[in-house]
Amino acid sequence: MRLFVTASAALALLGLPLASHALNSINDPKGDFLGTFGGSTASADLDVLSATVTYNASTDFFTLSATMDGNIGSTATSLYVWGVNRGAGAAGFAANGITGVRFDRVILLNANGTGTVAGAGALPLGSVTVSGKTITATVSGSLLPGTGFTNKLDYTFNLWPRDTSAPGFSAISDFAPNNANFTATPVPEPSTAALTVLGLAGLLAWRRRQSNS
Repeated sequence: MRLFVTASAALALLGLPLASHALNSINDPKGDFLGTFGGSTASADLDVLSATVTYNASTDFFTLSATMDGNIGSTATSLYVWGVNRGAGAAGFAANGITGVRFDRVILLNANGTGTVAGAGALPLGSVTVSGKTITATVSGSLLPGTGFTNKLDYTFNLWPRDTSAPGFSAISDFAPNNANFTATPVPEPSTAALTVLGLAGLLAWRRRQSNS
C-alpha cells in the first residue's frame, strides 16, 4: 500500500507543468516609477505591484491579471498596455535603453472595462474586469496567432501602464518586469488536476496511518 501511495504521489507531481513558476509571474517594487515618466508619481494606479498570465490550452484562452498600488482608474487618463512576444518580438523601446522588453503585438486595457488587441480588434464585452487595484482580461489565443512560436506557452509578456496625457515614451510609468519579459503559467488539464488530487489524498492518508501506528 505504501508503494502504491508513493507512486501515486510521484505520478501526480510528474503530471504538473515543469516550467519554473519563478518565470511565470512577477512582483514589481512599489514606487519604482521610471525617471522619464511625465505623469504624476501620485498615480498609484499606474505603479505595478504584481502581474500574472495563465494559458488554458483546452480553451485556447489567456488570462492576464495585474495588481497596482492604487485603485484602477484613479488616474482618468490611465491605460494598461500588455506587450506580447509571439516569436518575432522586437525591442520597441531600445532607443530608450529598454532592450529586454520585446513584443510584436499589444493588448490595450482601459479602466472602464473595455480592451483592444491592436491589429485584431476590440475584446468582447466582459473580457476585461476591474476589482479595486486589480485589472484582469481574458484574451482568445485566436487573436494572438504565433509569429515564430508554435507553442503558445512560449509566448512572453510585459506590462507597461501609461498616463495618456503625457507624450510619447514619457507616458509610460513602469515596466513589469523592468527590462525583460515573462512567460505564462499553464492551466493543468482536468485529468492532470484529478491525478494531483488523488496523489495528494493518498499521501495524506498514508501519513495519517503512519502517525496512528
